Amino acid sequence: MEENVQVQGQQESKLSFFTKLGLIFTNPSKVFNNLKLHPDWLLPILIILVFTIASAFLLKDLGMNEARQRILDSEQIPEEQKDVILERMEQGGAMQSVWTVGGSIVFIFISFSVVAGVFYLTGSFVFGGSTTYKTMFSVYAWGYMVSILESVIKIPLILVKNSLHVYTSLAVLFDPTESNTTLFKLANAIDVFSLWRVFLWGLGISIIYKFSQAKSYGIVIFWYIIWTLISIGLSSLIPGFGM
Repeated sequence: MEENVQVQGQQESKLSFFTKLGLIFTNPSKVFNNLKLHPDWLLPILIILVFTIASAFLLKDLGMNEARQRILDSEQIPEEQKDVILERMEQGGAMQSVWTVGGSIVFIFISFSVVAGVFYLTGSFVFGGSTTYKTMFSVYAWGYMVSILESVIKIPLILVKNSLHVYTSLAVLFDPTESNTTLFKLANAIDVFSLWRVFLWGLGISIIYKFSQAKSYGIVIFWYIIWTLISIGLSSLIPGFGM
């Protein structure tokens, strides 16, 4: 009897950050079961922020070069205005660094809060499940940790190739010159790391709500498709947005 109580106590204890960091890639069910009892999102958010900001600075020059080239190649911008725009870009270097840091922080917190909120409202009010927003936010944050591995793999490839056009999606089957087409963007949405995140979020939702996996993955896939369509629509209006 004492053994059973002790084992149960061990199962209910909070896992350390580094234990969860390893398990999210090898045994995510254990992480989400633990988050159900001990919601934990602060450290994952901080780690994601560090990688996001570091990635932005590492790729800043490459991004600027591609932005300059887009301006020079644009047929919608009058020739006399191109030099003015490029000059302003050069002068805004220091301020751009501030925007990189501040923008990353704001974007991460707002996007995480909104998407976790959408999952929470869908699971709790549409399907009648029971959990807390903090728990859902924790599930979303830990599921997003896959992006760290994505950065570790993609950034060296981008730097070696000297191009931002490095894909781990079906977009590799297309010519990069077609990157502005809707078909290319749809193919790019079917990405190894995006699908991995979808898998983790669906698994997490099924555990914290005790939903069937079909229902849980249905929720995540539905909203992922909606976001993909919105992102493609906005990217046609705002060059460089989203996908």
